[in-house]
Amino acid sequence: MSPHLRMPGRIRWRLRHGKGAPSVWLLASFEGEETQLELINGLFLKWKYYEDHPLRIYAMVTTFEEAEDYLVEISNQACQVGMEGRLREYLVRI
Repeated sequence: MSPHLRMPGRIRWRLRHGKGAPSVWLLASFEGEETQLELINGLFLKWKYYEDHPLRIYAMVTTFEEAEDYLVEISNQACQVGMEGRLREYLVRI
């Protein structure tokens, strides 16, 4: 979670209840499916599609650039432990 994120508890509540959160970016993937990680703006979670296709959220950050930096950092860490290209598995482990 980003140290710049204000009121994370409230943001988590909004995301859980389908209200959306336009001020956050999420590093997430669809639960139960073997998909890649995605960077999604919290506002998109208001769409009905996400009610039927729940996400597993790995990180919340305040800007797209911060989300990209976080993704690069995770990729580098995964490579260091021999899990290149398996970021979801790596995130579940840590």
